[in-house]
Amino acid sequence: MSGYSRRLAGSDRRLPRGGPTLGAENSRRSFRGIAQLITSLALASLAGAAPTTDEKEKPGEFSRVRGLFDVDLPSTVAKRQAKVLFHPHFGDLLRRDYLRVPIGIRLGLTERTEISPELESYFTHGLGRHSAGYGLDQIRFGLKHQLARPEGAPIATSLGFNASCPVGHPPLLLTDGFAHFSPYTTWSRPWPNQPQLTTFLSVGADWLRATEVRGTFSRNQPHSASLGGSSGFFFDRGIFKYTLVASYWTTALIGSGARSFTSLNPSILWQLPPVLKFHAKGKWLLGLGLRSNWGPDGTVFGVSVKLRGEFKLSQIFKSPNQSTETGKAASTQSLKP
Repeated sequence: MSGYSRRLAGSDRRLPRGGPTLGAENSRRSFRGIAQLITSLALASLAGAAPTTDEKEKPGEFSRVRGLFDVDLPSTVAKRQAKVLFHPHFGDLLRRDYLRVPIGIRLGLTERTEISPELESYFTHGLGRHSAGYGLDQIRFGLKHQLARPEGAPIATSLGFNASCPVGHPPLLLTDGFAHFSPYTTWSRPWPNQPQLTTFLSVGADWLRATEVRGTFSRNQPHSASLGGSSGFFFDRGIFKYTLVASYWTTALIGSGARSFTSLNPSILWQLPPVLKFHAKGKWLLGLGLRSNWGPDGTVFGVSVKLRGEFKLSQIFKSPNQSTETGKAASTQSLKP
């Protein structure tokens, strides 16, 4: 790994080489375990029930899955409605001494404006070699406004920003040690004669400010302010969703130096049927993605497996009896002539 990616945020110190890593045999076993798990779940889904009507959504309303689909499409949550997002990083069980658990909420302020605060915490899971402690490590906040469009206009447009700031005393590799402010504009359009396919284009910037929290940059991550954009598609096929995000960022115009970063990330997301989520409330997505990026640190390839739960706030506080009564009422209504 080059010195560019190993520099500590806010310091000229460098990370020591040869830190704790998994052995080759353990890595092979981990990948085999993941492959076997995904294959078993896929076979079981063939016998599982399809998502209920309450769990379905329009393709344009799909929200980002961090690490797989890092794009904010224009649609917003309805006014006074809220969705809670739960995104545990189970991959940390194999690669780190701690487990990250972000919890956020999407709250509709108006019919076209939403906010999305999020807290990320971490704790030692006990399967690694060292203790990382526990605590908060990241605070995030986003705001998005969808512009009004003439009736029948095919393109949806949104303006917004995402901000994040590291907090506490997290492990060195957990954060880059900088606060980020990232405004953006996104356009999306359903493909003609194929409304399940949504194409998009997003452009934005990312400004950095050093904090007192120490951290280190990941490979092929800009170390200063940058401009860039992403384009791709989201294809909703019911319980399976296919995505592709191609991105290009550069520090040439507003940052230091003239470094460029390119990435291509395809993924498939699977909406778990009730039989595989043990009839838990909400909508659970299991995603598998390929990561490829090119930059000053060379070429990097990888695989990401993500799990995200999404719950309407009304679902969280709804008792099982209420759910049963609602289902009976719906069935009775459907039997009426």
